[in-house]
Amino acid sequence: MDVAEGLLGRLRDILGQGYGLGAGGAAIRRLDSGRVNETYLATLESGETYVLQRLNAFFGSAGAIGENWDRVGRALGGAGVGFPRIFATVGAGWLYVEPGGDSHWRLTGFLEGRPPGRESLGDARLAARTLGLCHRALNVPRPIELLEPLDNADFTNQKRCEPGDFEFLFKQYRGHPHLGSVSGDIKRGGEAARLLPNRPAYLRIFAARDLVVHRDCKADNFLIGEARHSLIDWDTVGYGDPLLDIGEMCRSWAVSPVAPFYRADLAAAIVEGYRETGLRLSADEYRLLPATVRGLAVNLARRYLTDALAEAYFQWDRDAYPSLYEQNRSRGRHMLDLAEELLDREMELIKI
Repeated sequence: MDVAEGLLGRLRDILGQGYGLGAGGAAIRRLDSGRVNETYLATLESGETYVLQRLNAFFGSAGAIGENWDRVGRALGGAGVGFPRIFATVGAGWLYVEPGGDSHWRLTGFLEGRPPGRESLGDARLAARTLGLCHRALNVPRPIELLEPLDNADFTNQKRCEPGDFEFLFKQYRGHPHLGSVSGDIKRGGEAARLLPNRPAYLRIFAARDLVVHRDCKADNFLIGEARHSLIDWDTVGYGDPLLDIGEMCRSWAVSPVAPFYRADLAAAIVEGYRETGLRLSADEYRLLPATVRGLAVNLARRYLTDALAEAYFQWDRDAYPSLYEQNRSRGRHMLDLAEELLDREMELIKI
């Protein structure tokens, strides 16, 4: 994807002034990845290739991103997985802040690999094996130490929603021109939240802070390579429960755009791959996986419906939707459809 001349010069300046790279003749193109952050692939005249990403303001305000990323990289050094190195700025910080403080940039190395096939059971299994290797390296014999982990729930999707989280939108966005048209979806979300389990074992999954996990294990963050496979985008690494990472893999990977939405065969491949390399989870924990995926879907529905009104977080896919509002409302509805299906099929899915 071509970059406009003015932006091209700006990005080259960031690479040169911010990171000390000889970027005057760098070839830079837009990478079509991620729903939140602008991402660019920069190839220097020397042939070195980097990934430059402008972080959403929510992430840029967190000073621990780079340090935690670097610590994860050291822990994964011998784990047999691909990991993108993060580079420090000329000023020795991990994020480059443009004058004015509005834009925060992160520079990482480029990893070879292809996006996983979303219909491929083999790729789902390989990616889950990669996640398992990461979990073991980060937590055995003991969890690595992180600085100020990002525990604000809206940095990640690892929050258990309450009905009040949806009801709050009526108060927060009173008078918004789209509130009336999205009000039915908000009420439906509150009902989906009310139907989430209240058992202590389930509540603990969303409250646990004793192990180091990725916290953004959507399918887009895996690469399938010839020699090794990679897990990327470690901005939100922090303490949590490994079942949430597995659940997020299932939520993003095993979900079809048409009903029935949940692909049980892909979810089974993910569980099988993780069991081969990951932390030991009990049979009772795995039986909670469908409800965990449901909880993640409900929370993501809340986030989409919130941004249907706020229009401040997710990027607009202009090729697929007529407006950012329509995009986020449609995605929110899809997550609620998924949550309802998961509830209907729970007795079937707990056998995976």
